Amino acid sequence: MVDAPRDEAVQSFPSIAAIDTCAVWNILSSRTLTTAAKGRCHFILAEYVRYECLVKPWKSPERADLRKKLSDELASEKHFTVHSLAIDDLRELAANVSKLGRFHRGELAALALARKLSSGFLTDDRTARKVGENTLGLGRVRTTPHLVGWLVYQGHLMDGDISTIIADNAVLNKRYGALGDFIQVCYEHAMGLRLLTR
Repeated sequence: MVDAPRDEAVQSFPSIAAIDTCAVWNILSSRTLTTAAKGRCHFILAEYVRYECLVKPWKSPERADLRKKLSDELASEKHFTVHSLAIDDLRELAANVSKLGRFHRGELAALALARKLSSGFLTDDRTARKVGENTLGLGRVRTTPHLVGWLVYQGHLMDGDISTIIADNAVLNKRYGALGDFIQVCYEHAMGLRLLTR
């Protein structure tokens, strides 16, 4: 069973958020979600996240279409952009999280970028989310399911869109586990809040 998110996690979303690799793919895997988010929030990739997404060799060739989508998004600079980090931006943060074995470099780079720019931090990794909440505070850390919930709460996604987004995510994540249960809970919570507040 998946717990409901905090109310504010689906009632608000950072207008600018540093994003890690998995969250990039979770958003771009669904045309419905990507379209709904356009113009409502902006995602920034650290150079290392861009490397992981576009340069680092992959074992699964089915993600080539996602690479093309991201390349097009980065070329337009409307929805996704890249930002560089200095070694000093990473040094202190790395010292604080180095004891966490599952904290990957892309997540570290995205968190350091969020910290540097005082932006939001978007991740779908549980450990990265917890570290982000401890480092940045609850209000600046979100997940892709939170994004879906927020778009529902704002009226930019409708009931019929949710099953499409869940199906798209399941295709992308068939190997590692999909976010469908979390998306469904955030959708239901956002709909409940809409009924209470509007």
